[in-house]
Amino acid sequence: MPKEEIYCGLDIGSGRVTGVVGRCDFETEKIEILDGKQVIDKEAFTSGVIKDVEKASEVISELVGELETSAKTNRVKIIVGVRGRFVNTYNTHAQIPITSSDRTITVEDQEKVIEHAIKSLRLSAEREIIDVIPQNYIIDGQPGIKNPVGMEGGMLEVDAHAVIAYSSFLRNIERVLHNANYTLERVVYGLISVGELVTELEERKLGSLLIDFNGQTIGTIIYSDGNIKHTQEFFSNDIDIGSDLITREICAYYKTTWNVAENFKKQYCAAKPSSIKKDEQIQIPSRDGKSMKITTKKELSKIAAEVLEALFLDRVIPELKNTKLLEPVLQSGDIVIVGGGANLHGITETIAELFNHECGTDTEARVGTIGIENNIEGSEEIISDFSYTTAISLIKYQLTHLRRKTYFTGRPKKGMFNFIKKIWNFFE
Repeated sequence: MPKEEIYCGLDIGSGRVTGVVGRCDFETEKIEILDGKQVIDKEAFTSGVIKDVEKASEVISELVGELETSAKTNRVKIIVGVRGRFVNTYNTHAQIPITSSDRTITVEDQEKVIEHAIKSLRLSAEREIIDVIPQNYIIDGQPGIKNPVGMEGGMLEVDAHAVIAYSSFLRNIERVLHNANYTLERVVYGLISVGELVTELEERKLGSLLIDFNGQTIGTIIYSDGNIKHTQEFFSNDIDIGSDLITREICAYYKTTWNVAENFKKQYCAAKPSSIKKDEQIQIPSRDGKSMKITTKKELSKIAAEVLEALFLDRVIPELKNTKLLEPVLQSGDIVIVGGGANLHGITETIAELFNHECGTDTEARVGTIGIENNIEGSEEIISDFSYTTAISLIKYQLTHLRRKTYFTGRPKKGMFNFIKKIWNFFE
């Protein structure tokens, strides 16, 4: 293994793709973020899904090419973060007897019990495993064991969280990268990687709720006892279920363009209108640019507040309450918010109030910043922008789990390009 490697984390998200390139030092486990770039293209991507292979290939080719130029390399290894309706997660369990004479648990035993957990899922032919994350090992009824190798016992059990995706969804991502002349190093469920990056182990032990507030989707993870208890993404075929809905409502109300509405949302909107101490008038140009409408920061913020109430009170909170896990977790834990929507001023206070009102709790919320303990450094402009957090988390996930078995590695491709790549890798 080389001392250093340059990875590119590609977060295929809500109507956009976000890329971050970072240098990983395997000895110090430090990550240096070299550059980041985001491209919005709702014709190529929507809710984490490829809509147009040719257009998506062009976007990714240009984006990664610019990042490679910035990093002064043409050999980045690409980690793709996926999400959306074609990715599902399941909790699974398995147990095996330890048959060795000294009853010592080996690596082979550990792999065998995980394989049994995978078989119990009974996957259909059109779906594939992306990842299997052991949550808890149990030896002879004793739970809470993180690494059973070398311990003694007669029965080994595992509780695991499996990430499953549709084969066609994965093949389309491979095809896009292949057309852009890049190969896929690893596929990661972006919701899990970002949760691992921005929450602390103590928070996951006490219990916490992660909210990944993206443009067109909202992803959630419920943690308890240090493990993932439930993951769920919220999306719709008809309308954005995320911060893009605020932009859409501003567009419709003021009859302006998407870009103008998006810029005004970022500059002037607050999640809580009452938090605006000094209001001011704002002129919003019409779509044709021939007229202007007068509004205020508070009026814009009222639109944002109404959208947040509709999203969380009508959809997110009721469905999470149905799991019977939410209230117990919020009694002792907090809420962590990431994603582009986390950039909205006052989002933490508003989200906390909505959950407390519906769940009868007194929890707090915070934004999911990248802490110093993660050993990540680089441009503050990128690291502090929540739009880049998932892309950064993909690189961190690769570094942390490099030695853990990868269940999806992509299928070999045919053609001269891949033949040349094999020769290049041989001489390298």
